[in-house]
Amino acid sequence: MKNFYLAMPLALALTGCVDSPPDIQIFNAFIPDGTCAVNQSGVASAGGSLDISTSRRYLAAFSIRSTLQPTDITVSEAPVTGGGDAVGIYVTHVELAYDTQGTGPSLTSEVYPSHFSLPSDATANSTLVIDLLGAGALETLTNQVAVGSEVTVNVGVKLIGKTVSGAKAESNEIAYPISFYNSGFTCPTGTFLLNNGPCGGTGGQDNFPPACSEPPEDET
Repeated sequence: MKNFYLAMPLALALTGCVDSPPDIQIFNAFIPDGTCAVNQSGVASAGGSLDISTSRRYLAAFSIRSTLQPTDITVSEAPVTGGGDAVGIYVTHVELAYDTQGTGPSLTSEVYPSHFSLPSDATANSTLVIDLLGAGALETLTNQVAVGSEVTVNVGVKLIGKTVSGAKAESNEIAYPISFYNSGFTCPTGTFLLNNGPCGGTGGQDNFPPACSEPPEDET
């Protein structure tokens, strides 16, 4: 009995010093392929690059999961089933914060709406593809990063949502570094940029170099 009473204050002290995990956890980032498929068993991305002269978005797929667990309800020692997922989470907004490294334009934080569901009984991580280049950041970079210039920005990502019951839910915040540069790439007259980048966008992100269409053959 002495051990029991001595252990209780220690346990309470330990739990008081450790923050509870966020309701939503963001893990590794991956780069989707041209069809927007994501290989979570592949190599995770620690950061990336974007040529703003050819692409107007940076897409990253984040592995995420809910930490909330359903509470079993028992009646006469028997579990009660049904009633839906009471602690399922709906992601409603994406928060982006920009921290320019060294010299470069100052970018304003942005929030945009999203819709993504995270069931509490999922046995594997879910994947959410996020555009890390908000409209305001894109406009600033396009106007202030000249041809031949480059700026590195740590992009802070945080997810905001709510549970099915209406309680607020948030994720941890992660920082993902991106080097934005302006190569001045243009396609020859009569051709156009091919959609050979992530999720069917134009090239210029990471290992998806920009490419132009072939000029139409002269049938005369």
